Amino acid sequence: MAVFRHPHLIRGIVHTPHGAFKIDRGLANLPDDIGEALGWPRLDDEHTQPVSVGRNGNGERRGLTSVDAN
Repeated sequence: MAVFRHPHLIRGIVHTPHGAFKIDRGLANLPDDIGEALGWPRLDDEHTQPVSVGRNGNGERRGLTSVDAN
């Protein structure tokens, strides 16, 4: 099993000839042969990084506001 990125979906269930798979944040856990057969890009463990909070112009961390979340 590996993590693959769906080409355009962010969340939901995708139904393929190989079965149905849950998509969360654009990512899905699929068997290697199915992800490659669908042509979805594979995420390597060394390229995945935690999501970081942005920084303002002064280098200070800034959190999300209600405007950012929409």
